[in-house]
Amino acid sequence: MAYTAIYRKYRPKTFDKRIGQDHIVKTLINQIESGKIGHAYLFCGTRGTGKTSTARMFARAINCLHPVNGSPCGECEVCRALEDPSSLDITEIDAASNNGVNEIRDLREKVAYPPVSCRYKVYIVDEVHMLSTAAFNALLKTLEEPPEHAVFILATTEVHKLPATILSRCMRFDFRLVSAERLAKLIGDIFDDMGRKYTKEALMLIAKSGEGSIRDALSVADVCDSYADGTLTYDDVLAVLGASDTAKTAALVRAVLTGDAGGVFSVTDELAATGKSMGVLTKDVISCLRDLLVIKTTKNANAVLCLPEEKFKETAEIAALANAPRILRAVEIFSGAEAELKYTAHPRILFETAAVKAAKPESDYDIGALLARVKALEEKISALESGAPARAEKAARPQTDAPAMPKEEPAPEKAEAESGEKLSSHTAQEAMGIVTRGLRQNGELMLWALMQNMKAAIEGETFVITAASENDLKVLEKAENFAAIEKQLARFAGAKLKVRAQTSAKSAEQFDNDVDEIKRIFGEDIVIVK
Repeated sequence: MAYTAIYRKYRPKTFDKRIGQDHIVKTLINQIESGKIGHAYLFCGTRGTGKTSTARMFARAINCLHPVNGSPCGECEVCRALEDPSSLDITEIDAASNNGVNEIRDLREKVAYPPVSCRYKVYIVDEVHMLSTAAFNALLKTLEEPPEHAVFILATTEVHKLPATILSRCMRFDFRLVSAERLAKLIGDIFDDMGRKYTKEALMLIAKSGEGSIRDALSVADVCDSYADGTLTYDDVLAVLGASDTAKTAALVRAVLTGDAGGVFSVTDELAATGKSMGVLTKDVISCLRDLLVIKTTKNANAVLCLPEEKFKETAEIAALANAPRILRAVEIFSGAEAELKYTAHPRILFETAAVKAAKPESDYDIGALLARVKALEEKISALESGAPARAEKAARPQTDAPAMPKEEPAPEKAEAESGEKLSSHTAQEAMGIVTRGLRQNGELMLWALMQNMKAAIEGETFVITAASENDLKVLEKAENFAAIEKQLARFAGAKLKVRAQTSAKSAEQFDNDVDEIKRIFGEDIVIVK
């Protein structure tokens, strides 16, 4: 006997086995039990949610002699007769291939004949949106006032294509997508019945791959059953789905979030060498970024993700590299690239461009990217003001356009002081460069970034740093920050450190200059300074 696919073998025959459409099942069962059977039903929803299966169940249930809780008993003579595909009382029509007006005219002629052995004659029209305009017009009158023994069940995945005249004549039921948890339970029950061993993470990945469609999920489960020899694992399902190597995808996302443009090109080249489609790779990257967002925003993240413990820890480490706005902006960039990949002749170039754009937020002037950069700066300043050590970013910090500084072994402070070099022998700009370079090499990246826009002066053997604001001054005056700068000045004999804010005189001078400029533009007789 030929092999029967899982989704066909385990197709539900009673309403209690129907999953994910409780609102529809309850309504249909109440109609069956009360005898209030309508003449036209419209089942609409995405593929694989059970429209045709429900239509068949309903057709048998309204004809069953002894329905059990609204479902067909499967034992009476009518149920046994309707299980025969040659039965004339339940007719299934594929509107995709029978969409002309002649087929509908033939249906109108046959609907007048009473059922052979049942109470109702049921017509199930699948993919009804494929009917031509003439066919819809031919169906209108029959659909509105059919014979008492006739029931029409129309099924479609694109309800928006149906004329309003058809919609107004039907009782409409919208089939919803099924949750991953319910799909995972269904697949687990089927595997248990088949004697297939599996892991919880593998089940959840199969369920998620169905994206709410029961048939899609069961089709993947069918392939997985044939693929795995022993216990079905998470990696087995990944192989069946043709997803990118998770380690490589993680490496690519890590390179994006750390601003490593070179790493982006390197990992992309490795994945392309394996024959990986840029469309599939983009989808995998978006999925990985989505997992990072869940970790950043959810307390019990793995309850949502259902990842193996090891993989969850690795994903959490990557999530720690960036804030939520930065990750969200990366998702937007790759989602836009996914849509554009359908129309480009150079998918790899488009993907790499999107990846580098996501990796270099400083070159992205989108408001989302700017917000992410502001958020990162706020976090850095907050860490400095609280006195907490800055997050180590040597291995994962974004690359900058500044040339890499050669690594130097820091010499002991005493040896530096004994060199006899005087601070006054250098210009203020040279001294500032020596101090900031030393801070960068020692991992004081937050302090280094803060001092980039500050001014310096040399007064004798005293190195004077002028902060741009009172807040910046408070940061510099913190004991640990002041000591870090002093440590870099230790190479100069007798050098001292002084920090101060901009003088009020300078601010007043700037204010006067601004007033003069405003008067020049608008006229002295209009501008009044208070």
